[in-house]
Amino acid sequence: MKKVPFLNLVFSIIAITLAGSLMVPTVHAESVVRINDEVSITENENIEGDFYPAAYKINVSGVIDNDINAVGGQITVNGEVGNDALLVGFKTDVHGPIGDDLRIVGYEVTIAEPVMGDVFVIGGTVDILSTASISGDLIIFGGKATIEGSVGGGVLGTVNELRIDGPIAGDVDVTVNQLTLGDKAVVDGNIHYISSLLATQALNATIGGDLVRNDPVIPVKDVTVRTAVMPVLILLFSTLVWYLVSRKSLDLVVERVLTRSLRPFLLGFVTFIFGPVAISILWVSIIGSLVGLVGLFSYILLVLLSLIALAAVLGQLLMKVFNQPSSQLNLLTLVVGAVGVILLMLLPILGVAILSGLGIITFGAMVDLLIRPKLK
Repeated sequence: MKKVPFLNLVFSIIAITLAGSLMVPTVHAESVVRINDEVSITENENIEGDFYPAAYKINVSGVIDNDINAVGGQITVNGEVGNDALLVGFKTDVHGPIGDDLRIVGYEVTIAEPVMGDVFVIGGTVDILSTASISGDLIIFGGKATIEGSVGGGVLGTVNELRIDGPIAGDVDVTVNQLTLGDKAVVDGNIHYISSLLATQALNATIGGDLVRNDPVIPVKDVTVRTAVMPVLILLFSTLVWYLVSRKSLDLVVERVLTRSLRPFLLGFVTFIFGPVAISILWVSIIGSLVGLVGLFSYILLVLLSLIALAAVLGQLLMKVFNQPSSQLNLLTLVVGAVGVILLMLLPILGVAILSGLGIITFGAMVDLLIRPKLK
C-alpha cells in the first residue's frame, strides 16, 4: 500500500512529542515506546511493562505483560496482552487474548479472541467473531456490526446495522437502523432497541426477556435569524477584540488561509483528526501525561482561535469575490464576514459544510504559521 505523504508528518509529530515526553520526571523504566514506519513484536519477545507503539503498521505477536496503547494505520495483535489495550488505527485486528478492558477506535475492526473485561469500540465495520468472548459489557458505536462471539454482560450503543448471532448474557439496549437476530442468537435478558424498522428474528433465535421497540424521536430545530444572530455576535465581538489587540497576527492568519495551496487544508484535516489521538496516548500514559495536558490545552486554544478568525476569513474572501481593491482587514470586512456567517448558518446542510471547510482550513493555516512563520 502506498503511504500518503502527509501521513508521515503526523507520525513524525507524534514521534517528536513522545520523545520529548521521555524527559518528564515520572518516567517508568519498564515502559517501552517504539515509533517507526513499522513496529513489530515477534513471538519470542516479551514486554514486561506498558507498551506504546506508534507506526503506520504495527504487529504484536509477543506477550505484553501490562497495557498496550497503540496508534497506527494497520494494527494487528496476535499475542497476549496482560492488562488493558487501547488501539487507534484504520484497520485493527485482535487475534490474541486481552487480560482486561479493550478500547478500539478504527474503521475496520475485528475481534477474534477472549477479552476478560469490557469492550468499547468506535468503528465503521465491526466484526466480533465466534471465537471471541467478552466477559464484561460491549459498548459499540459504528456503521455495521456483527456479534457472533459470546458477551458476558450487556450490549449498548448506536449502530446503523447490527446483527447478533451469539449468546448475550445481559440486556441489549441499542439505537439502530436495522436489527437482526440470527439463528445462534441467545439473549438471556431484555432487548430494547430504538429503530423505525422492526427487528428481523430467525426462527432459532432465543430471547429470555422482552423484545421492545421504540420509534426514534427526531428533534426538530427551527433555525431562525434570532438563534443564529447571538452566536455570530459573540463571534464578531471576539474577532473585533483580536483585530484591535493584534491586527497583524489576524492579517497573517487570513493571508495564509487565502494562499493558493492545499497545505492549510491538509494540515488542518490531519491535525484536527490525529491531534486528539496523539494527545490521548500521552494522556493515558504515565511518561507523557504532562505533555498530553499541554497538548490538550494547545489543541483547544487553536480550535477556539480558528473559530474566532472565521468571520475575518469569510469577510476577506467575500471582499475578493466582489472585487474590492483593499487587501487589508478592516471593520467593513469583519461585518461582511459576520453577515456571511449568519447566512450560512441559516442553510442547514450546505452552510454547515462551507463553514466546516473554512474552519478546517483556518485551523490548518494557524498550524502552518507555527511550523513556517514566513513563506519562502
